[in-house]
Parts: sequence; C-alpha cells; structure tokens
Amino acid sequence: MRHSFVLANLLARPTRTIASMLGIALGVLLILVTVGLARGILYETGQREKNVGAEIIFQSAGTLGASITATPMALPVAYAKRLRQIEGVRAVTPIGRYIRSGAGGIGFEMIEGIVDHPTDEYTTYAAISGIRIVQGRPLQSDEEIIVDRHYAMTKKLTPGARIELLNHMFTVAGIYEPESGARVKMRLAKMQQLLGAEGKCSSILVKCLDPNEQERVAERIEAVLPGNQIIFTRDIPSYYDRGIPSLNIFLRVVVGLALTVSALVILLAMYTSITERTREIGILKSLGASRRFIIAAIEKEALTISALGVAVGYVLSFLTKVGIMR
Repeated sequence: MRHSFVLANLLARPTRTIASMLGIALGVLLILVTVGLARGILYETGQREKNVGAEIIFQSAGTLGASITATPMALPVAYAKRLRQIEGVRAVTPIGRYIRSGAGGIGFEMIEGIVDHPTDEYTTYAAISGIRIVQGRPLQSDEEIIVDRHYAMTKKLTPGARIELLNHMFTVAGIYEPESGARVKMRLAKMQQLLGAEGKCSSILVKCLDPNEQERVAERIEAVLPGNQIIFTRDIPSYYDRGIPSLNIFLRVVVGLALTVSALVILLAMYTSITERTREIGILKSLGASRRFIIAAIEKEALTISALGVAVGYVLSFLTKVGIMR
C-alpha cells in the first residue's frame, strides 16, 4: 500500500516532482562534470606524458614540464649532445611543447614538436617512445603533422586533411599509435620557426641503458649540467596536480555548492510534501494510519525523488561529456 501511495503522490504533482529531480540532477551534474572532467583530463594527460618511453625529462630550471601551462621553448637543443655523452644514457631526443588555447572541447590542447630524423647528437622521438604510423605515412615535410587515433576520431580527420595550427595550415600525414605525449605532433624545426625559437626546445627526453639505474643517471646529469630541472617520467601524474595548486580548492567549492543545492532541494521537497497534504494526512490518521506510516511514506517519496534525480544527473553528465569532448 505504501508503495502505491508514494507513486500516486509523485504522479499527482508532476511539476514539483520534475523540479525537485532537476534540482538534484543539477548538483550531480556539477560534481561529475566539473570534478570528473578535471581529474580525468589531468590523469589521462599525465598517463600519456608518462608513456613517452624515456625515464627522465631534462629541462630548464623554473619550468614545469608536466603542467598544462606551456613549457617555454628556452632550452638549447645543444644540451642533447652533452646529455648523450653521460654514462648510462642510451638515447636522447629534444621536444618542443606549445599550448593552443581556445581549441574547443576543454579549451586547450598541447602540440609537440618532435625530431623525425636522427643525428649524431640525438635520436628520433619514435625511437624512444615507440610510436608507429598505423594509417597514412610518416612526416615528409615541415608542412605536415601526425595525430593519434583518438584525436583523429574526435576531430574526424584522415590522412590528407588540412588543419590550422599556430596560424599556419598543415596537412595530416598520418595517424599514430600508441598514445604518447601530445596528440598532435609536428617537426621540431617547424615549431621553432613558427615560435621564433631557433635552436631551442622545451625539454629533452633521456632514455637510460638500465631503467633501474635512472636515479644514478639523474645524479650524473645534475653533476654535469647543474641548475636545471630533472623529472622522472614515473612522477609526472603528481606534477599535474601540483601544476594547478588552486584546482583542489576550486573543486572543493564546487562540490560543497552542489551538495548544498541538492540538500536544500530535498528538504524543500519534504517540506512542501507535508504542507500541501495537511488535509490528506488528517484523512490518513482518521483511517487509522500511524505516525510512523505517514513519516515513512514522506521519506520514501523524498528518497525516490533523490534516486531519480541522481539517475537524471548521471545521464546529463554523460551527454555533457560527449558534447564537451567533441
């Protein structure tokens, strides 16, 4: 009887029921989209940065390579030769990084400049990271880029497509796997030209002969080239959290606001449920309904509205995520 009574109350006042559900769904949407998207993007980007195949990232002091804030093109590429000569180093390759803002989706995307032809001083990015072209072909000119499969699917790009980056039109030469570093890669020389940073890079990837000896290799690098920043790729995910110190505060504020809104909606639903049904409650009492029965019915109605609101919030969060990532 109680179940049918609760259902009848919900259906008898559809406007209030829907408004309460949407209020709760809004709180769920705020929490899942804001917190989930922020944490998810940072985690996913950190994992891609971690999977570059190198154990050490060497860059100028005062920069934070694992941050979504752009690492300046301030490190001389000539450092690669000195790093290559250090004991325990197998290979090195310089890379450039640029943050393209206002790119749709989450509002920014990272572009990497890589080396695709080895020299006596450094090897190619592919040789260290292990990326391979699965569709199309490798870079053959400075006017071309390669993208990973996820980026190609999201942007609906195929080999031969044209795309504008850094106020310059590029042709998509190929699609690579696995995901490693930035999703879009061009030649380092072209990035240097477009950014006016000839002979400079953002950082240098260092591949060790023995990954278990990376701490000792880092000590040797510090001894030979003191005053620079040395990052272990295994620690990159934590650098992303530290790279945005105000993010945790912002997320806590959003969560607190969402919980407050949801709690107020539930309390308001219970309050209006009682005030609107004074006559019905009196009738129930005259029919022999106990106080416990009436309170349980009202609480069950509030819980039902909450559950429906949470479900709607999950659906809206998923739809919002799909829209944002496009």
